[in-house]
Amino acid sequence: MNDFESMVEILNQHLSSNKQSWLFGAGISCDANIPLMYPLTKRVKAIISGSDSDKSKNKEIYESLGTDLDETTAHIEHYLSHLGDLIALAERSKDKSASINSTKYNQQELRDLYLAIVKAIGETVRYGYKKIDDKTEEIGCLDTPLVEITSHISFLKALFRTRSNLISRSKITFFTTNYDTLLEDAMGLEKIMVIDGFSGGSVGYWNPDEAFKTNSTLGQCYLCKLHGSIDWHQNIDTGLVRVRYGTKYQSDLSEIMIYPQATKYVETQKDPFARLFSIFRSVLRSDDANVFICCGYSFGDEHINSEIESALNLSSNITLIAFAQEAPNDKENIIINRRLDAWLQNAKFSKRVFVAGEKGIYNDSLIPIKPDSNTTLNWWKFSGLTEFLKTGEIE
Repeated sequence: MNDFESMVEILNQHLSSNKQSWLFGAGISCDANIPLMYPLTKRVKAIISGSDSDKSKNKEIYESLGTDLDETTAHIEHYLSHLGDLIALAERSKDKSASINSTKYNQQELRDLYLAIVKAIGETVRYGYKKIDDKTEEIGCLDTPLVEITSHISFLKALFRTRSNLISRSKITFFTTNYDTLLEDAMGLEKIMVIDGFSGGSVGYWNPDEAFKTNSTLGQCYLCKLHGSIDWHQNIDTGLVRVRYGTKYQSDLSEIMIYPQATKYVETQKDPFARLFSIFRSVLRSDDANVFICCGYSFGDEHINSEIESALNLSSNITLIAFAQEAPNDKENIIINRRLDAWLQNAKFSKRVFVAGEKGIYNDSLIPIKPDSNTTLNWWKFSGLTEFLKTGEIE
């Protein structure tokens, strides 16, 4: 057995652990026809910049925000976070306004744009969007949705059905920054009980004390949506509810609960995100040996990254496995991404960090352990990870 095969065997052992948790990002849903962050940003901008006269103020503020941010790196979550901070500033100011590039906008104008962006995200994520080429695109809608669930179902089958009794003898926790409902929908179709903090039926109400009981039975999966969801809504009478699109009694899609990062605007509304991050923190810092696995996550959220790094520093019980592609060749001095590069060189915990990349496996070093052949590994993709879980081998 060569070095690469030995490392693959180590990864297989970790992935068979009874105590494991997962963090997913946008990369796991792109094959489902839900756009990644930058294509989503372009789609939202197109919606906001529509020709309707009532959108003119939204378009003006959105474009002004764009010049206030770094347009080369800013995506829609940055827009929302920046806008959220401006709303908080306007709320505290004497004239209830905030300035963008020396132009003042009142709190309601800023809030109107915030809600318009959230609504545009919700519609795009719910129904799907696909860019074919520079001139052609497919836009999903209620009558002709584009979103597919096949890849998520395949993943769950590979994770649970090929690992003897994993779900019956383990408590698996899934964390995701995605707004879509594909993971919980797939779990329902696969008859996996999911605990997401809500009680009720198809319409659920936020009830974390009851839902997230620490003595829950095995065979259940926790799901924590760290950035919110397109089916979470604020109801004046009920509070936070989970309800699907198309219901007349919850038709205001602009009240979707999507909070991308820890801004001052978000901090004024602690629940449910404070509770979800508390669970995230406790899982990472568990007293038991546990494996934390990432896929489709680009390590661009510093709030999440800092929690992972803190856990790696504080506890010797956690092992991190990241399925991630290396940076393009034109990225100077970056091998994978800044965060993973730093962790792979951290003398305190680098031996507990594994990165399964396109070129090989990284552990305690930025030099990959490669297969003997010139094989290009695709396990950093969601589909490739699924195949690896299914077979335990690199094809």
